[in-house]
Amino acid sequence: MKLMIAIAIFASAVQAEAAPDLDAVVAAPANHRIVLENDEVRVLQVEVAPGETEAVHEHRWPSVLHIQSAQPAIDISYAWRDGKMVETGRRKLPAGAPPAAIWVPRQEAHAVQNLGTAPFRLLRVELKKPN
Repeated sequence: MKLMIAIAIFASAVQAEAAPDLDAVVAAPANHRIVLENDEVRVLQVEVAPGETEAVHEHRWPSVLHIQSAQPAIDISYAWRDGKMVETGRRKLPAGAPPAAIWVPRQEAHAVQNLGTAPFRLLRVELKKPN
């Protein structure tokens, strides 16, 4: 009986510590809109306003990005430390005209900060079954 109580207490503690859903559409809905979704792909319209930093989120599938409106921006990475989400790094996005398409592997927790004067816009095609 004591073992069952201990297991129940442990299970409750684990559930209480569970990370929130960081899927981009759930965690940062103001910036990620589903354009199309089926069993194979999910296409997102992504927009970050000038001066805005989107909410922390992740992308669980590898993606192809088509940047429609490039702006100076920073990609901020995050990780869980002692039960808290903390910033772990910052990377400036390359300046200049982007290529027509960019391959991006699965992305852990991050947020984009738009440093420009116009919206940063892109289409993200997430490949649910990459293999």
